[in-house]
Amino acid sequence: MSTLKLQSILVATIIALNVPSFAQEESNLPIAANRPMHQESAAQHESQPSPFPGGEAPPLPEGMTLDEVLDYSASPPPDDFPEPVPDDQLYVFTLFEQLEYRLSADGTPDQLGWKAQGWIGGDFNKFWWKNEGEAIFEGPDEGETETDLLYARLISPFWNFQIGAQYANGWNPNDYEDRWSGVIGLQGLAPYKFELDNSLYISEDGDVTFELEAEYDLRLTQRLVLQPRTELGFAFQDISERNLGAGMTDVNLDMRLRYEIKRQLAPYIGLRYRFLVGETDNIAKSTGADTEQLFFVTGIRFAF
Repeated sequence: MSTLKLQSILVATIIALNVPSFAQEESNLPIAANRPMHQESAAQHESQPSPFPGGEAPPLPEGMTLDEVLDYSASPPPDDFPEPVPDDQLYVFTLFEQLEYRLSADGTPDQLGWKAQGWIGGDFNKFWWKNEGEAIFEGPDEGETETDLLYARLISPFWNFQIGAQYANGWNPNDYEDRWSGVIGLQGLAPYKFELDNSLYISEDGDVTFELEAEYDLRLTQRLVLQPRTELGFAFQDISERNLGAGMTDVNLDMRLRYEIKRQLAPYIGLRYRFLVGETDNIAKSTGADTEQLFFVTGIRFAF
């Protein structure tokens, strides 16, 4: 019996100690009686300072209603209004990918070789030019160049469609030849950062050829870059004046190691191996011409 009394006294003590805190929490709860009436709330808002300078709304333009002002603000800007985003800027870029001396490893004459491209235009439309060639100054003066003059249109974030013309020429001590061709090209960045340049050529004589170029930059360090590169040539028919047979005609395999002093300037060293294939190889052998060449190269790559 004494235990029951003791438990009753303990429970009563706990309740007595917690009653003030319950009362305090209950007193803090909002009740409808404490809420301001609608008229009082409106009066409080009216007593607050106006968001407009001077306490009054700005006047409407003379001769216009509020609806007319709202319609005018939703209409397109005037033709002479400056563009809010300057997305029609003109860009100019030039890149000499190769400017190199090619030292022959198999007894053929050394060469000076170059490959460059650039463009001028906006984000979507550009005038794009390309030039590449080689010249031999050891012995007879020989060489060849190819110049592409193209209109380029950006058709996706990483691809440009190109169309235009190519002027190609070749010379030796006894002859000089040149030709014009129409060009249709597709150039861009494939997945995994492979750079591709594909061009279809239709000469003024109706000869059709195709060139595929692919390269990849493998960054060994922040400044040291190893670049493998491949060029494949194809002819859709025999072209006797150019000693080309139908099918795949030639392959160029390059490997260059460059050191980027800065992104726009990089000296390099490397190897270049070129060989003929298919019917073109047979034509060269029948005339006694070289069917493969190996060069050690050293040069500089720069952009501006």
